[in-house]
Amino acid sequence: MRIKKFLAPFLFPALSGILLVLSFPPFEFHVLAWVALVPLMLSADGSKPATSAVGGLVTGVVFLCGSVFWIYNAMHMYGGINPVISVALLMILILYLSLYFGLFGWFLGRFGGGPGLVVFAPPAFVALEYARGHLLTGFPWELLAHTQYRIPAMIQICSVTGTAGLTFLITLVNASVAFYIASMKKGSESRRAAVIPLLALLCVAGNVLWGQAQIQRLKSEGGTPFKAALIQGNIEQDQKWDEKFRQMIAERYFEMTLNASADKPDLILWPEAAAPFLYGKWDPVYTSMMAKVVAGGGAPVVFGALGRDDAGKKWFNRAYFLAPDGREAKYDKIHLVPFGEYVPLRGILSFAARLTEAIAGDTEKGTDTTPIKLNGISAGIQICYEIIFPDGSREFALNGARIILNITNDAWYGRTAASAQHMMSLPFRAVENHLPVLRSANTGISAFITASGEIKSQTELYQTVIAKDEVIIPPPRQTFYTRFGDLFTILILITACVMYAINPLKPHHSEKS
Repeated sequence: MRIKKFLAPFLFPALSGILLVLSFPPFEFHVLAWVALVPLMLSADGSKPATSAVGGLVTGVVFLCGSVFWIYNAMHMYGGINPVISVALLMILILYLSLYFGLFGWFLGRFGGGPGLVVFAPPAFVALEYARGHLLTGFPWELLAHTQYRIPAMIQICSVTGTAGLTFLITLVNASVAFYIASMKKGSESRRAAVIPLLALLCVAGNVLWGQAQIQRLKSEGGTPFKAALIQGNIEQDQKWDEKFRQMIAERYFEMTLNASADKPDLILWPEAAAPFLYGKWDPVYTSMMAKVVAGGGAPVVFGALGRDDAGKKWFNRAYFLAPDGREAKYDKIHLVPFGEYVPLRGILSFAARLTEAIAGDTEKGTDTTPIKLNGISAGIQICYEIIFPDGSREFALNGARIILNITNDAWYGRTAASAQHMMSLPFRAVENHLPVLRSANTGISAFITASGEIKSQTELYQTVIAKDEVIIPPPRQTFYTRFGDLFTILILITACVMYAINPLKPHHSEKS
């Protein structure tokens, strides 16, 4: 009985965690996101902030255990780390990320179930997602807004607010529903209590109507057609760096590139680290073969490869641009993956060095965000994990990029939902800057994303395939978000802090806090 009494307050928070899991890939019941936080909010009504914080922690642990378990694959299967240590490291990450949900739970305990919940819960959740996306290098993975990534009309708000605006709206609906249920439990008059959720739903409807108008405006403006071929080589992770498979991998990509060139695309895009050789003076034989393939095909190619500095002392995760006439350019990845491309605090965490051994050890980060020129079109490049951070694509857009190229290798995560979760960010990068995004992934998922966030020609996992399609590059015009970045987030947080200081809607609790 004591155990049952102890666990009872955390059943609703656990339900919120389950609903969040179901809102994201592989399940993608995106409508559940609009009520996923309701059980957590109801459990906080009348509870002490400390109890509510534990409830938030439970929500976070359940959600993250059900959605990012695939990190174990990378650490154990490909990093060679002991299974027990891999599980321990994964749980440390999950507990850290769950702290943000715990803080949200604490805030809920402060707000109670009254009008303060509706006013303060949305900016609180936005603030915590913003912090999660920036602190300790950031991890803006599976943000609440991402659940709506397949609904272009819903996500157009992000051209003004970034993902924060949609997260705010989803949390507002959750808080409004929780407020209505809590009011009914307390015997409030139903019509009056229903006003707030109805107003929230009107905001959602207005957002969709405005978004649809934005999409139609983009279409009416026209633009420059851009035809591309995305090469999905489908190389298993345990083969990528094995010398025995080097020639096979090179020949596969060369052959697929020549086949794709027959349609005369404006660009052929290879995945991250697709080339099984060091381009340039470090491997003149394969470099010469690469140049002949591109010249023979007649179409420019952007391909991923490991790169070295001129002295041969530093390694980079690099994308090369190679034109048929021999013109070259390169981009070095800027936002590196901790424990994937470098080991922080290597002296203390030396056991984790195995994770980077497969890619020649720690890599250095790049610094240049100058777009490359593709037949007169400026293109920004984001390698793998970088695309989940809005600042990188936005900086390229500010520097004149008119299309974003994302190359990635998600083979580390096997046949899990990781690649689909990874791709959720792409429609948001497209909408934020009104730029098309092309994604070439080694084992999938590859896709074309229009400037309005529509996903086209999406491939399946573990297919060897060339995805071909065309996107329209809109006339050059910066969005509000491109120009001002996270201004909405800053303003909404300042407003919430001022209102909380004034405290016009004092929370009430059945327990003393």
